[in-house]
Amino acid sequence: MGGYGLVSCYGTGAQAVVEPLRARRPGSAPLTGLQLPLPEALPVNRMDPQRYPAGMAGTQAAMLAAAHEALTMAGLDRTHALTDCALVLGGTGSLAIAEAEIRRVWERTGVATALPVTSAGAMARQLATTLGLDGPVFCLATACASSANALLVARDLIRRGQARRALVIGAERLSAITLSGFQSLLLLDPAGCRPFDAARRGLQLGEGVGALWLEPVPAGHADSGRRHRFHGGANLCDTHHMTSASPDGGAMARVMQAALTQAGVAAEEIVAIKAHGTGSADNDLAEAAAMKTVFGARVPPFTGLKRGLGHTLAACGAVETVAFLACLDAGFIPPTAGFEAFDPALGVQPLVPAQDAPAGIYLYNFFGFGGNYGTLVIGHG
Repeated sequence: MGGYGLVSCYGTGAQAVVEPLRARRPGSAPLTGLQLPLPEALPVNRMDPQRYPAGMAGTQAAMLAAAHEALTMAGLDRTHALTDCALVLGGTGSLAIAEAEIRRVWERTGVATALPVTSAGAMARQLATTLGLDGPVFCLATACASSANALLVARDLIRRGQARRALVIGAERLSAITLSGFQSLLLLDPAGCRPFDAARRGLQLGEGVGALWLEPVPAGHADSGRRHRFHGGANLCDTHHMTSASPDGGAMARVMQAALTQAGVAAEEIVAIKAHGTGSADNDLAEAAAMKTVFGARVPPFTGLKRGLGHTLAACGAVETVAFLACLDAGFIPPTAGFEAFDPALGVQPLVPAQDAPAGIYLYNFFGFGGNYGTLVIGHG
């Protein structure tokens, strides 16, 4: 992983998240600007367009800002030719555009069959053209595992020789459809999400764009000079339920173990875990059970980032990976904002406060609706 970039509720640039996450400072604000039957004080974590680079606006601008940061960190300025380079996008960043167009057509015609289809794939293709990437372009939509799966796809493209390098982007913008859907499931916590807390009541939605640059380690160069190495990962699709996890965490445990096996890493080698940690009753219960299944009585320190960043849904695989890497590079494992009280039903509790981040191998969990689960294994230092 040669470089990373981020646009989040804390601002543009990966460094913008470091001190707020260290201090457990939420990046949320009350929901405004959408005419919806939702509580006015509902906390959401939104990107601020006023913090984008001058002359840029919208989802595409945030994607470009994150991409340029990742490329710059990788030592690639805008004069470098990005030949034989793939782009893999995970997210639903164009949903708000589609929603607006659908509304306009519906109001004009009143005919449901006249509704157009707006594809996030078009946004991916436009981004590839703007950046000058001439390799394969993919757009994945697998719920909250989308951009984690995008990283796995990009790695496979490189390993199979279908691309020499890859840029992976996860993007998510909030829309009326998204907010209304989660509210209809009674999954939003008006007090803000509390990952793994005894009083947890639900999610806190967010926006964000994360970008990661992948390149192969040169033959015979185990130490490539890069600080982060993508050892591997795994994904699966569980069929337990459309929107909730099996309480025993069986499928989550299987994907975590599969990721370790694929990466050639033993459970006892894991330094810490970036947990999915949505703050919902079922998901946190299942994830805690899964970690105990995989690691036994000695679960490594684990942390959740969603009170700080919000749940960026399809983008969280990229957004949270970048945020976690930025904190590791600053020398610490971030604590879990929103956690206050131990839940005996879980039997484990997340990291509070921050602790020093040693070199080693870390596990990253992403568990989405529809049983879409992904786990990544990434080395630091």
